[in-house]
Amino acid sequence: MVNSLIMAKRIGYARVSSREQAENSHALEQQMQRLRVAGVEEIYSDVESGTKDDRKGFNLVMDLVRNKSVDEVVITRLDRLTRSLITLRKVLDEFRENGVNMKALDDSVDLSTAAGKFHLNMLGALAEMEVDRLSERVRHGWSHLRKRQVAMNPPFGYVKLDDKHCLDHEPFLCLLETQQERSRAEIAREIVETFFQEKTLRKCLRVINQKYGIHTFAHNQGQHRRGGRVARGVFRFSPAGLRGWLINPVLQGHLCYLRMQDGQRVPQTDWIIHYNTHPDQRIVSDEEARRIEAILQHNQQVRGFGSTALRYPLSGLVFCGECRGSCYSLTGQNNYHRAKRLGLEPEMNYYFQCKNWRTRSCNQKSAVRMENAEAAVIEALVNRAETISATAEVTEEQIDPPGLQALKAELAYYLNAPGSRAEAIVADLKQQIEAYRYNQQASTSLSSEQRDLLLQTFSDPLYWKTLTPEQKRELYRALVERVIVKDGQVERVDLRV
Repeated sequence: MVNSLIMAKRIGYARVSSREQAENSHALEQQMQRLRVAGVEEIYSDVESGTKDDRKGFNLVMDLVRNKSVDEVVITRLDRLTRSLITLRKVLDEFRENGVNMKALDDSVDLSTAAGKFHLNMLGALAEMEVDRLSERVRHGWSHLRKRQVAMNPPFGYVKLDDKHCLDHEPFLCLLETQQERSRAEIAREIVETFFQEKTLRKCLRVINQKYGIHTFAHNQGQHRRGGRVARGVFRFSPAGLRGWLINPVLQGHLCYLRMQDGQRVPQTDWIIHYNTHPDQRIVSDEEARRIEAILQHNQQVRGFGSTALRYPLSGLVFCGECRGSCYSLTGQNNYHRAKRLGLEPEMNYYFQCKNWRTRSCNQKSAVRMENAEAAVIEALVNRAETISATAEVTEEQIDPPGLQALKAELAYYLNAPGSRAEAIVADLKQQIEAYRYNQQASTSLSSEQRDLLLQTFSDPLYWKTLTPEQKRELYRALVERVIVKDGQVERVDLRV
């Protein structure tokens, strides 16, 4: 094969697969001899399968075409270029765009003639039809798997057994310090517990990476250099990858489809979820899943995937009543000069102020004292606890919400309808009803847990004073939606319960 990119007007390309070369050791030489008889002196060749697009000789030929360094490429047959109609159409389009003629000796193809152009159009139509058929086969295949509720792409900690997600308890690695064997399922649970302890994605990754010796390196090794970084070790997560793993319904015992489509993340509301398909194989309980969602949502509202600046219990929950922007914490000192003169510790004051005042995009300069904001929150929570305690629980007949009633009515109609299309609609409606009931049950359970937490903590206001700032922060996240401040005062407190 010619190694240098010499300027040439007319070149040839020959290819045989490794199987063809094994069966006939002269197959490649025979092709090259035919090309020489056709008047070609510079020939590029490959001994690789035609289904592979990344071939050295083929890439050199295409580089010459793109650089317009050649007028004509000669081959013996079209399948010598590629065995994919889709790839062949792309190649021929590049030939035409760059004004390069392509001539196939056995297929009577010459793009410089009217018959050759007609042949090109026919190939294009065939390639387009093949793409459409491939898309249809893929859609039908996925639809068939979804109907059968087959597990696909098990996340870390799981393995696929009998088309179901099962915890992977096979020994995976051995810790150097303790010589203890760990399975993927055990490590997965440890990651969840570490996230609850650290409260942020990056801190969680830091602990896990340090424990298991996972390091990242510049991704520029080898022949094909490219940017970015790659982790070397037994497993790895990025912050975004860890977030996607933590909220994966598979960890909660559910089966999920369409989390990714065409290489892009699908919104969580568009996921197709079959609930409780493997409840005995859970890594995360329903309550823990809600805690994960709450932590992620809180961190994202404050400063992306976890912030190290959440120093105070109400940090991230206070918002400006004028511009609705978040409020940052400030500190101030009383009797600074007197304390300095007498060698005393200055008296510190803590405030919340609208972050947009710093850029003068909001006129709310006045800051609110932290103790005043916290007092307003405690008062609101104590009042809500008293209201709930004084309200007698009355057992009422359970009535389905209007949305669920509509789904049930539609299901009753299609249950008696004939045809395969009605069967597909019935299956879809049953899935929607199942999802509606599960979400309703989860919402009811969450409200009950919040009420119990509220009554346990705020029925006695003195109990609140015994809690640590970290415990207060956890309770605020669970019970408080937001605190609105304006003109140095607390305007209102929105609760979750």
